[in-house]
Amino acid sequence: MNKDSNINSLIQTMRETKIPEVDIASKVMQNVHSLNDNHRIQKRKRLRMSPVWFAICALVFISTASVSAAALFNTKWNGIQVSISENGTGTSIPADSNEQSYKEKLETALSTSADVWETVAVDEAVKQSSFPLLRPQESKFTLVKSFGVVQKDTNYRVQSADEWYLGGFYDIFLLNQTDIVVEQDLNVEMTKTLKDPSKTLSMTYRDGPWENVQISDDVLAMFTGNGNDNYLVVNYKTADLNVISLEISGDVTKDDLVALAKTYLGK
Repeated sequence: MNKDSNINSLIQTMRETKIPEVDIASKVMQNVHSLNDNHRIQKRKRLRMSPVWFAICALVFISTASVSAAALFNTKWNGIQVSISENGTGTSIPADSNEQSYKEKLETALSTSADVWETVAVDEAVKQSSFPLLRPQESKFTLVKSFGVVQKDTNYRVQSADEWYLGGFYDIFLLNQTDIVVEQDLNVEMTKTLKDPSKTLSMTYRDGPWENVQISDDVLAMFTGNGNDNYLVVNYKTADLNVISLEISGDVTKDDLVALAKTYLGK
């Protein structure tokens, strides 16, 4: 009876506690969600809660994570912990014929943020790149356009969670009249981890039906289907321990995306 009274008292106290506006997204969520894509800004909900409620939620999350971590793919790649969470087992969303393709979304984002991002020619992109760009071999895929995207103001910082980070080098291909976009950039965090053994990094693929396509000493490839754009992300370790990411999107099969990735890797 006394225990019930204590519990009821605690619940009543918590209900009466005024919840302060505390933004924990920037500090806590970056530790909770380790994302495979370090270059695209993901849309995240800003969480505001009192320290009491956060402690309770944190315990629930830790308990859930400890169970789901062992449920699916879990391994190490060059010392980096890589896993697929249980949240990624859902089926992909059926394609909507009215939905924009990734290429169309990219073009819209570039046109609406011309004050921030600048499109440059291949030669200029090569000059500004901090790593040797991978170039594709000839194949059944038709290369239509190549360009780089750089910041006009190097001090600019993303203003909101809905804003895309567009920096990188892009190749646009055609296969049977279908566009495929290949975005290439240096994976900074993975590169730092490989070059400094004292650093640690954990990556969890979530929010989609992810699957591991290939893992070897120099290649980590993960695939997910999402609407009318399938998505393959390849992290490639070079001889000088740079990790170059290829993000390949298009309404084509997984095998086609993998075949295109191999033209960059010479495999």
